[in-house]
Amino acid sequence: MLKKLVVGTLTMGIVAGFVFGSDSFSYLRTFGKNVRQAVKSEITPEFEIGRIRNDVDNLMPEIRRHMTIVAEQSVDVKDLEQEIAARETGLVRQKEAILALRTDLQSEKDKFTYKAVSYSRREVEADLQHRFQSFRTAEESLMRDRQILTAQRETLRANQQKLDTMLSRKQELVVRVAQLEARLKQVQAREAVNSVEIDDSRLAHVEGLIKDMNRELDIRESLLETEGHTLGRIPVEDAGVAVNPDILSEIDSHFGAPSDEAEKSSSSDNNAI
Repeated sequence: MLKKLVVGTLTMGIVAGFVFGSDSFSYLRTFGKNVRQAVKSEITPEFEIGRIRNDVDNLMPEIRRHMTIVAEQSVDVKDLEQEIAARETGLVRQKEAILALRTDLQSEKDKFTYKAVSYSRREVEADLQHRFQSFRTAEESLMRDRQILTAQRETLRANQQKLDTMLSRKQELVVRVAQLEARLKQVQAREAVNSVEIDDSRLAHVEGLIKDMNRELDIRESLLETEGHTLGRIPVEDAGVAVNPDILSEIDSHFGAPSDEAEKSSSSDNNAI
């Protein structure tokens, strides 16, 4: 595959040199730039966000490797601390033994007895000297180990801080990718809304249908009211209007018509005659 690509590239270069002459390099460079721009313009935002998410996920192997280093260093520090503590306890016992022998040698005795065994003064002095040399050697070794422990603690602390920073930044990147996705969805939603186009002519047509229907219903309601009045129906809808009970008397008084009482009086007079 690589061989075919190399051969194809050389062939294209030879053809370009033959066709374009000295300007072939400029043409090829422009062609390559246009191809890169065309390919990049075809990459969707979803693809770019997915690529960023993959890059964030690819940080985890390095973080896990650093976590392993921190864990190993923590175990080493703990083991060295326990070892130093045990050696410090041993040095305390050695110091107590040395001081005890020294106290015994301050006396003028020539013989010393320890656990039912008798030792001469020279043997005790030789043993004390050997003990003191061993104590000093162990003390120097312990001092070096303490320095090593201090250095290991500092290294562990620095690596822990670095690990915390890596985890914090990785989490921040995860949040930022989520924000990018949310922002892209908002933009896509707005684009979807803005891309919706409604035909004004169809709107006008629907509005006209509604107007015509309302007009038809108005006509039918008007016909119903007219038919009701024609058939002598009582307008129940106006039942709420108050009726004057003396309307007949008022009409007779206004037009000078005889009232019922006047008619009764006239009738009585006629009967008497």
